Amino acid sequence: MILKRKKTQPKANIPTASMGDIAFLLIIFFMVSTTFSNEMGLQIVLPEKGEEVKVKSKNIVHLYVDADGSLRLEAEPFPVEELTQKVKDLLAENDSLIFSIKTHPDCPYQLMMNVFDKLKLAEATRISFVPLKRK
Repeated sequence: MILKRKKTQPKANIPTASMGDIAFLLIIFFMVSTTFSNEMGLQIVLPEKGEEVKVKSKNIVHLYVDADGSLRLEAEPFPVEELTQKVKDLLAENDSLIFSIKTHPDCPYQLMMNVFDKLKLAEATRISFVPLKRK
């Protein structure tokens, strides 16, 4: 009787010993080659810590933005649409004015940004944000 030998087929095997190394190399490659977009936020120059500057009260213009969306300029109601021209007129009289924007905590963020944009359109460079405290 003739016995046939079974041929053992080698199993397909993928070596996974260096798989972790390859994964980390790919992660490093994509981290280095990816460019991150810089979002353009508010261009604000903040003062240094502990730096205080004395400002005359006649050089400060107070803008109050209330919770209901109304704007007050020096405690008088004022329409937002006319703010740019009014600021240009004020800066023509006194170019060292500082505009202090005081917003109510419940005021919509978009309204505060609208006031800020109107000041920037009028070329006001000295702008201060002051939050009003909750009562």
